[in-house]
Amino acid sequence: MKNIFQTKRSVWLVLFITVCIIAGLEGSAESISKVIQLKSSGGQLEKILVAKNSEVQLNNGSGTTFHNFMVIQLSTGKRMVSIEDIKPSASFNLAFDREGTYIACYSEDGSKVLNTSTCLQIDVVGLRSI
Repeated sequence: MKNIFQTKRSVWLVLFITVCIIAGLEGSAESISKVIQLKSSGGQLEKILVAKNSEVQLNNGSGTTFHNFMVIQLSTGKRMVSIEDIKPSASFNLAFDREGTYIACYSEDGSKVLNTSTCLQIDVVGLRSI
């Protein structure tokens, strides 16, 4: 009788630990973007998580041509990419070979003033094993 009780208790303990591990992993899962949709100004800085050395597609999904697209590495201030115009439904691929934070900005009216631009924060992270 004592062995049956200990066996049931062990099964429940293993089940409880398994559920806790799965719940913990689910809560810390990160969404890594493969496609970044460029869209008209939303007023709020959008943050995007990208894996280091993986290709990301940037797509102009709006009906507007975007102007003065640039990607700047935040830590150095260095301009990494610069494109004059991105036509509607145009797309291109980028890959980031260094971890860090990047800012991508573009405008609808051709202005080069950052306060009238739409910007995205791109956080590039290395792949982590669990």
